[in-house]
Amino acid sequence: MTGKNIDKLDDLKQEEDEQQEEYKASKQTIIFSVVAGVVLLVVIGFLFFGFDDSAPTLPTVEYNYFKFEQIGGMWQTTIELDDQPYEAPFRFNPEQVQDVPVVGKFSGFVKMPVYITFDPESEYDDFKYLALGVSELTLHMVRALNVSVEAACTKNVTDACVDRPIVTCGDFGKSVIYLHTSNETLVNLSNHCITLSGPELDLLKPVDRLLFQWYKIMS
Repeated sequence: MTGKNIDKLDDLKQEEDEQQEEYKASKQTIIFSVVAGVVLLVVIGFLFFGFDDSAPTLPTVEYNYFKFEQIGGMWQTTIELDDQPYEAPFRFNPEQVQDVPVVGKFSGFVKMPVYITFDPESEYDDFKYLALGVSELTLHMVRALNVSVEAACTKNVTDACVDRPIVTCGDFGKSVIYLHTSNETLVNLSNHCITLSGPELDLLKPVDRLLFQWYKIMS
């Protein structure tokens, strides 16, 4: 290979090296510009808005000096019972049930236990709402109100009712709460029996309406 050819190869290699250096420098410039742009946006955001490190605000309702907060799909408030605070959960808050009518006259429970009864021949889809209503009532009556309760049926027609008391509002000398699904949302008071009715999840509205009255949150 002649000296001229060697010189040409050296020149080509030098040009290639220079192009690679220019490419690296260009790539670094682009990366630096992107990073600088992101940093600038962060700084501008901080100057205008600051860092929001506050906890998310829970939905809150105040009713008759009671504060309700929505936590996990339930409305919770603190109630003083025998000078002790009790965290009471409800499916609805008072504003959501204040239009539920309360009709009739209640003579009071005659004796314990209070039978919480339902119709075992209710529609299959209604049982989950009946179960929710029974569960919420039982929770409050046993834990907070210190009332003895017992689950019952209105008739003995299913295996679930074989070993349960058969109780209706017509039974003399018994304290009864009867839950049933109906198109009418209502608290019906009749002597020693309370009937709570409503469609689907709205069945829980008369349940909470009754509990709010017992806790003196509503009149």
